Amino acid sequence: MQKQAPSIGRVLVAIGFALSCFGLLLFLWVTFGGPTPLAAHSYRFTAEFPEAVTLSKEADVRIGGVTVGKVKDLQLPPSGNATEATIEIDPEFAPIPSDTRAILRQKTLLGETFVELTGGTKPAAELEDGGHLARTQTQDSSQIDEIFQGLDQETRQAFRIWMQGASEAIEGRGQDLSDALGNLGPFTTDATEVLRILNRQDDAVRSLVRDTGQVFAALTERDQQLASAITGSNATFDALASRDRALAETFQILPTFEEETRLTLNRVATFADDTEPLVRDLRPVADDLSPTFQSIRRLSPHLRNLFVDLRPLLDASLKPGTDPLRGGLPALRRTLARLRPVLSSLDPFLANLNPVIRYLEFYKAQAGDFLAGSGHAFGAKLADIPGYPPRHALRVITVINAETLAVFRGRPAANRGNAYLAPDAINNPDAVSHGALPSFDCDNAGGEQAAIVNPYAGFGGNGQAACFVQPDFPAEWGGGRAPQVFADP
Repeated sequence: MQKQAPSIGRVLVAIGFALSCFGLLLFLWVTFGGPTPLAAHSYRFTAEFPEAVTLSKEADVRIGGVTVGKVKDLQLPPSGNATEATIEIDPEFAPIPSDTRAILRQKTLLGETFVELTGGTKPAAELEDGGHLARTQTQDSSQIDEIFQGLDQETRQAFRIWMQGASEAIEGRGQDLSDALGNLGPFTTDATEVLRILNRQDDAVRSLVRDTGQVFAALTERDQQLASAITGSNATFDALASRDRALAETFQILPTFEEETRLTLNRVATFADDTEPLVRDLRPVADDLSPTFQSIRRLSPHLRNLFVDLRPLLDASLKPGTDPLRGGLPALRRTLARLRPVLSSLDPFLANLNPVIRYLEFYKAQAGDFLAGSGHAFGAKLADIPGYPPRHALRVITVINAETLAVFRGRPAANRGNAYLAPDAINNPDAVSHGALPSFDCDNAGGEQAAIVNPYAGFGGNGQAACFVQPDFPAEWGGGRAPQVFADP
């Protein structure tokens, strides 16, 4: 027996142990739904329920299936036979409208009860903290025994027999029933989607049912053929049974075959991925090749005749029966070899001749007129003089104006000269509309202008032709108002 006083450390240990026990008990109390001592109250109101035998303290209060509070107290109201429940709502869901309805619901078949609140309307006033929900806003819940009491004796007896039969049906199959009930929700969802699709395809479903009836009717009319088909199927299965070893070997080889097929398909997929960019790049080429193939198709008869007629040429070039080195092809090779210096010497000449020929082609209409019009130019015939041969004259157009009779320091304003008329310049739309040929420039006339007509102006008057600048030549000929010819590279 120890008579000395406890030390300070032991007292502190005892106090700490007592506080820890108190804290643990408080934690368990709050965890299992008990109110926190000395804690501030949240938003509360009271409501009366005529039948609340199974309602208990700390029962859930829910809105739309979400727990928003607890039942904190149950007591008898002074007004009569009912149960007055004090309901506490979490701050984030408070306050509630005064026209909110409250009803008792059952969580399970065992009778666990909770309070369900249905949301009120915005125009309604808010129920004050500590207020009372009107009796008209609460609703009695229907108990299962009340439902059974509403049935007559014959219906209750039939329901009892049905329940006894159901108990015998599910005896020992509780797990299967639980699985069926658990899968009922997904099955209902999938079935709803299937029925929705069938509803959209109502005509097709009707046709399927109608055609199925016709199929069964046809099978009924041809029952002998159906029996023969079934007999043939039996014979087929008998044959398979007699070859069971070969069939077993087939199934043994099948996994290996499937594995090799899978590897092959993987390689094909990799090849397809690698080939996709090439195919994408070749698609424009394929589009461009279609006209080529169409042209080759039109050309193929001529190519065939060429290759057929080429055989005698090849025979003659090789001279069958003689030395191939003395044939036509070796002689042609020697000829081409000796022509090489000639072609090398012709290259500079052709480089300067080709641009001249192209330029003549550019002015082919004017060149043709020059060659064809030479004889016509001398076609004018003068009167015959006896004793002299026929005489011909050259047709010439002479323009006589101020520039013909005098010498000017610069170009007069009426001058419309252009030494580099473009091909077919006389048919130029501007030339037709203005009644004049295009000029090299209009600097002397003060810029481009329309024709000035003065019917009363005589020699030296102020009437003058229109002036408009000729368009530039194509880039091939320098791109300016005067053509330029360049030698080929």
